[in-house]
Amino acid sequence: MKRGLRIGLLLLVIILLISGGLFLIKQKKKELGQATPYGEQPRPVTVVTAKKGDLHIEKAYLAVVEPFEEARISARVTAEVKQVLVDEGDRVKAGSVLAKLDAEEIEHRIASAEAGIEQARADVRANRAAVEALETSSAFWQAEKERDRTLADKGAISPVQAEKTAEKAADIKGKLAAARQKSRAIQKQIEARQQQKAELVSRRSYYTLTSPFSGRVSERMTDAGDMAAPGRNLLVIQNQDRLKISFDVPQKDLPEVNKGKKVTFSAGGHTRKTPISVMYPALDKAKMMRAEAWPEPAAAAGLMSGAYVPVTVSIKKLENVILVPESALIAGPEAKGHVFAVIKDRLTAKPVEMLGRTGNRIAVKGIDAGTRVVENTYLGWAVLSSGQKVAVVQ
Repeated sequence: MKRGLRIGLLLLVIILLISGGLFLIKQKKKELGQATPYGEQPRPVTVVTAKKGDLHIEKAYLAVVEPFEEARISARVTAEVKQVLVDEGDRVKAGSVLAKLDAEEIEHRIASAEAGIEQARADVRANRAAVEALETSSAFWQAEKERDRTLADKGAISPVQAEKTAEKAADIKGKLAAARQKSRAIQKQIEARQQQKAELVSRRSYYTLTSPFSGRVSERMTDAGDMAAPGRNLLVIQNQDRLKISFDVPQKDLPEVNKGKKVTFSAGGHTRKTPISVMYPALDKAKMMRAEAWPEPAAAAGLMSGAYVPVTVSIKKLENVILVPESALIAGPEAKGHVFAVIKDRLTAKPVEMLGRTGNRIAVKGIDAGTRVVENTYLGWAVLSSGQKVAVVQ
């Protein structure tokens, strides 16, 4: 009896569980039957209206503000620094003495050259007296040679005596030629030593370091007692009375960015423009070309040497073109691509050609002004397709 009751209760529980499951399945089917079929639910998107207008095509770069002139002062010789006459922040004029090096060795060499010149000049004076004496003697013996030859021809003296007189005249003439040659040689020595002295005097200027232009000492990297050498910077002089804006232009931009193009920058809270003044003649190792813009001092007011400044270079102006945000374009190869136009709550893929870009705006050809195009899909472009129903979200 008890066993039969337990079996009956178990069967009752099983029946109730099965009934409950069937009821839940029926309810779920009813809910699914009332739901919107998959694929027909509108996809939420944001749109923007294409407009007609003008677009200034620009290239953006990061520039650095630099002093108009900068000189890194180093010695042209190896010598001890004897005196440094300026410090950081000092203003200097063109030609001002900045530092002096130990010039004792070069002074000794100049003195030696001067002594050699004086000795050579004394030798010239002494040899000139010998030349004058030999010229007098040569004239005398030349006359004697002519006289004895005449007398020998008349038989008044022997030919032997006339021959001896001729030999004496020739000997004196040879000594005179040698003396004259010695004078010329000594003169050559004087000229060589004068040239040597001039070179030494010129090199003496290497031991006094001067400023090549008026400006300010921005760095001092030496003190008295240091050893100066070629290639080692001792001081840096900058002319900050005028500044320049320098930036690197990639090789691919060079057909459009060149000398004379307008550069836009901000200084002192104001937007200003100045033309590119210089394009360097060659690319660097990174295939970049250096460009410099030299704003007038008034236009550069507010700029600080060493600061980074965003700049844009004006390339050209596109007039009366269709403008959309760059975020609306699905880019393709060679400036091609497409946008999704919203027509009667349905998407239509429109192929377009990109004409130019500035910031986040692009000019395109292939759609009309007033066309509503998708700007944002929330879930990405991959979920969109032509003919799909969408819901525009503000």
